[in-house]
Amino acid sequence: MSAIFPLIPVKLLFIGLTVYIWTQLIKRGTALNQPRVSRLMLGAAILSIILSVISVGKIYPYGAVTDLLIFAVATSLFMTLPMRTFVGRILGFLLIALPLLGPLAYLLHYQVVGGAMNKDSFIAVFQTTSAEAGEYLASFTSVMSVIPLLLAAALLIWVVKHNNDTPRQTLPIRTTALYSLLAFVMIALAPLEKGLFTYPVDVYVSYQKEISTTKERMAQFSERKINKDFHISKEGEGEVYVVVVGESLNKHHMGVYGYELDTTPNLQRLKDEGNLFIADNSFSNYPGTMAALSHALTAANQKNNKHYTQSLGIVELMNEAGFVTHWLGNQPLSNSYDMILGLIAKEAQDVQLTFDIEFHSMSHKDHQPDGVLLPLYKDVLAQRDAGKNQVIFVHLMGNHTDYCERYPEDYKRYEVATLDAIYSHIFKGGLGHSRECYDNSILYNDHVVSTLIDDLQSTLGEEGIGGLIYFADHSEDIERGVGHSSANFSFDMVESPTLIWLSKAYQQHNADKTAALRHNLGQYYPNDFIFDTVVGMSGTRLDSDAYCSSCDLFSFDYELPLENARTMHGKLAYKPLKDLQPAATVTSQ
Repeated sequence: MSAIFPLIPVKLLFIGLTVYIWTQLIKRGTALNQPRVSRLMLGAAILSIILSVISVGKIYPYGAVTDLLIFAVATSLFMTLPMRTFVGRILGFLLIALPLLGPLAYLLHYQVVGGAMNKDSFIAVFQTTSAEAGEYLASFTSVMSVIPLLLAAALLIWVVKHNNDTPRQTLPIRTTALYSLLAFVMIALAPLEKGLFTYPVDVYVSYQKEISTTKERMAQFSERKINKDFHISKEGEGEVYVVVVGESLNKHHMGVYGYELDTTPNLQRLKDEGNLFIADNSFSNYPGTMAALSHALTAANQKNNKHYTQSLGIVELMNEAGFVTHWLGNQPLSNSYDMILGLIAKEAQDVQLTFDIEFHSMSHKDHQPDGVLLPLYKDVLAQRDAGKNQVIFVHLMGNHTDYCERYPEDYKRYEVATLDAIYSHIFKGGLGHSRECYDNSILYNDHVVSTLIDDLQSTLGEEGIGGLIYFADHSEDIERGVGHSSANFSFDMVESPTLIWLSKAYQQHNADKTAALRHNLGQYYPNDFIFDTVVGMSGTRLDSDAYCSSCDLFSFDYELPLENARTMHGKLAYKPLKDLQPAATVTSQ
């Protein structure tokens, strides 16, 4: 742009033409006897700019000057339409309704999430389905947040009705074409003038480019074109390891992490037996599922700054090491959002899904609680070949919203008081993200995870070598009731747990690894180190820079002081809400 117009102050021209268009619209609107529309739209555009200025990026993460031109185009088109037919009236209503819905959508997002819509917010919209979006809004949209929408709709209906009831003339088509052309030319020449409507378009274009690039990289990933200049080996046979991927679990709501409510009685029992180890200061690499798991399940992490598509995947690694690999999932793998997870998971020799977009809608009403995975898990354990090593990945729906849908009725221990329920529906959007439902979901998650451990322990017996690691992709901000979103980041959203269970035989045969684990339990541990910890736990020897011994909890090389601990893919220094120290472990007799 500066090369084309080196001497012309584009911003001054932008403002001048914008003022000219609106001056003409107000003048012509009055002359044509339809002034209400032009005044309403100008007022809405100015209000949008004021909100962007006074909120300092809290509602809008950018300026909104281009909105004046977008609103001007919509106003011009409305004033050109004949309103004598039903179709004309509908089109006219939409022309002024859609621009006004822009600011309202941002305000609703701010009320629900507590932050401005950013790139992650828009990408979530691009990737969701109507059913999933409806359920999210039903869980988080309160009665109070709907009132502005109703008032706006009433105002629009009043304007359109009075505009139609009054004898009026239409704006000439040539004039509308001129205003629209000037508006779009100025928007194109001033790309730095981000607005409510131009920003989503920029994000969408960027998102499509990213998807295209990722598909190309994924093709290389799935075709195993990654450079495999490493040597891998594994001694022993008949060992069984389980990697449990949880969802949206805040460790500070777990009794085993010191929560005041007894939400994890079974895990506490296993800890008291001396075989369950708690990584007290664990946290997430990112407050989003795919962003977190793309690093947790590959060699990419905050120390090596590798891109996940160019990194070795944990399932592929286990295959190379001679393990029989299984993936049992209660989350989908078939939509574009889950592309990286699907490609990692489908490297497994055996993939069994209880929920997927291929045979369900994305509605949680079709989603069974995680206990549906337990029979599949038992069958895998029962059919194992004692002469081969085995690793089982279990992907849970865990504690994802709607929290109340994540457990059977038998686990409804904590109930919301009637007055609190009414208040929640009016001001917070319902019980789908209530503390009580969340604690119930953790109680059920405790049952599922402890059953996975008990079944593994039963399968291994006294002499079997094996272990289980549980981690969550990210946490939830329960205190504010806003779930997880980088648009309104809080460290509550990354306060996720990591638990490790080891059989007695494992601890005896791997005394050094067990000692290192005990030594490292109090250190800071991000879940993008899961790849290295699974390598260490399973006793796989990997001669490659893909393995980081200082990222492996089973190694005395492990090191991550607080000043070096980072989240948000390494962009933000981690600040723990609580600095926990490991409690003394009871040694079972």
